[in-house]
Amino acid sequence: MTEQLNTPITFDQAFYDIEPVGSLEEHTKWMREIEFYFEGYSERLNANLAGSNGRVAELGAGSCGLSVCLSRLPNVKRVTSLDISAKRMAKMIDLSVSVLGGEKTKITPIACDFNGVLPFADGELDALLFDAALHHTRSMWNTLAECHRVLKKGGLLIAQRESYLTSYRAKRQISKLLKTPEISANVSENMYLREQYEYYLHVSGFDVNFIARTQSNLKAILFPVNGLLFTDGVLWSESR
Repeated sequence: MTEQLNTPITFDQAFYDIEPVGSLEEHTKWMREIEFYFEGYSERLNANLAGSNGRVAELGAGSCGLSVCLSRLPNVKRVTSLDISAKRMAKMIDLSVSVLGGEKTKITPIACDFNGVLPFADGELDALLFDAALHHTRSMWNTLAECHRVLKKGGLLIAQRESYLTSYRAKRQISKLLKTPEISANVSENMYLREQYEYYLHVSGFDVNFIARTQSNLKAILFPVNGLLFTDGVLWSESR
């Protein structure tokens, strides 16, 4: 059962409440992509959590795919999955577990808008993770300030599958973004340069590293310029 915080319905919630689940084939492909990026840092994350309380959260959890991946780690004791749409999580979590495995008993879904105050005490969490979600914030400053507040010193903020602008294609990317159903529905949908993410994180109290990783065969060939001509990977940040 999903806990529901008392928050007013927003454009974002209304949009994601009616998001279709899609076919099993489509969902499986989506989950395998989430899993691919997760596996690029999962061992490092599990090692980092050794000796901790193992309290982690996924913000903008949606399908709860990343939460399910997290539940497979031995040093993760509890996963709180937060998303603006309780209906979205309820529709998808069991399907995500069926594809990815994991321990559903470790996962607590909570309906919560991460643009506001997060339902955690200061320094309560060991890690916060986003899967294609951080760019949805309506205020990067407020969201990262809250993330920093609820993470312990040395805690991790990890963002995978983010939507990156590139210097060479930014105008075309923004033009394409403006034509998406999300923008038409007044949903918060943004794109940033990798350097902008790193700037926001650094000023908000995080030391940032970029873990290059890609599923694309073409981008794999061009891997030495990942982060220059294109950006595909994971932001791994530690709270100062």
